[in-house]
Amino acid sequence: MFKPYIMLDKITDIDVNSLRNLGITTIMTDLDNTLLPWNSNKYDLSLRKWLNTMALNNIEVMIVSNNSYERVEKAARELPVSIVARAVKPLPFVIMSHIKEENINPEDVLFVGDQVMTDVLAGNMAKLKTVLVKPLVNTDAKKTRVNRFFERPILKAMQARDKNLYWKDSLNDRK
Repeated sequence: MFKPYIMLDKITDIDVNSLRNLGITTIMTDLDNTLLPWNSNKYDLSLRKWLNTMALNNIEVMIVSNNSYERVEKAARELPVSIVARAVKPLPFVIMSHIKEENINPEDVLFVGDQVMTDVLAGNMAKLKTVLVKPLVNTDAKKTRVNRFFERPILKAMQARDKNLYWKDSLNDRK
């Protein structure tokens, strides 16, 4: 349940052609340390360019966060994304409910996040393809530090069993 479909350095390593090859039309992504640093609302211009490219290619990007709507909306105000707040990850129920309400085929969704214990687990339980990305900054909010403590040995154990589970450059590197 903790194993991601693939591990990438950052969300902007996901390109449109790879998404098309997988039949992906929707990216559900965590906010903190995946799109933006957890302690800032400032985003890199490469993120804005990537989001615009996704929008131009009819790939919807949704932020799925455990944060309040106000926090997510404030952080993403200038970005072309939709918001699913108070997602209660790692539980998959809000994610699955939103997918059903929006009439999205789960096979067409890629779920991206920086935490094994919340993002990957939630996406896997919702039966979505999951992408684990490296956190944008090396620090975490207090509530996240506990998860990181437990996720390090889980990730190491999975990598010891699966030699293909390492950081890759693109979705095409999944072999």
